[in-house]
Amino acid sequence: MRKLKLLLLVVLVGSGFLSFINGIPEPKVGLNLGDRVPELQTTLLNGNEFDLKSLQGKMVLLDFWASYDGESRMDNHQKMMLQKKFANSKFYKGEGFVVVSISLDRFKSPLNNAIREDGLINALHICDYKGVESSISKTFQVDKPINYLIDGDGRLVASSQSMDKVTESLEYLSRN
Repeated sequence: MRKLKLLLLVVLVGSGFLSFINGIPEPKVGLNLGDRVPELQTTLLNGNEFDLKSLQGKMVLLDFWASYDGESRMDNHQKMMLQKKFANSKFYKGEGFVVVSISLDRFKSPLNNAIREDGLINALHICDYKGVESSISKTFQVDKPINYLIDGDGRLVASSQSMDKVTESLEYLSRN
């Protein structure tokens, strides 16, 4: 009986020790750096279904913007240049770069005009025309334009209203 208790103690302590050594615990879901970002399943403007998990293994820019926001519009050219520059780049946690453009617009015409005029042809476009009241905006705690950079594991690696900060982060994380 004593040997059985000792064996049980060794197994319990050993498994606890191994789980400690096994690595970092699974990150929580949230919007702090290092957190796994919330799930995002919706329909793109072109009618195709979209699931953020389908981009696992790629660096993803969730770009919350609006056609009526001057700074967003000025940043659109830089976003497309980044997409072109890093499209096939290798990163610490993945390969390739994708821009997911989430509009805070409430009207189709200004949004479609901005997409065309600003050359946002290679981004994946999302808009439910509810502005900051949309479920996506609420999930990602967005009340004004912001950028979330997500690594290939689905973790938040940068969050900024500045495209310069996003550019710096991409250059730092790129392995080219």
